[in-house]
Amino acid sequence: MVANSLVQARIDTEVKEQASAVLEKMGLTVSDAVRILLTRIASEGGLPVELTTDPQIYDAWFRAKVRETLDDSHSDVPDDKASAQFAARKEALRKKIR
Repeated sequence: MVANSLVQARIDTEVKEQASAVLEKMGLTVSDAVRILLTRIASEGGLPVELTTDPQIYDAWFRAKVRETLDDSHSDVPDDKASAQFAARKEALRKKIR
């Protein structure tokens, strides 16, 4: 995915500097943090659950995720078959690297 949209926000200078310092210790930039947040919002359909303090919102999100999983029409893959598939992919990558 190519990053081609610009997002701008106004925020207190002191807050930005403090956040930048914290993120820098984590090896991230403010842009990285915003990208992570927006990606999570897009994929989860709302704010990341850990950012919401309302237990009802969390409960609704959790129930929706459980329902989504239960309604998944994909058939289960036995562990041995999944392990074999990943082993084959791993071997193919090793051959490609050599």
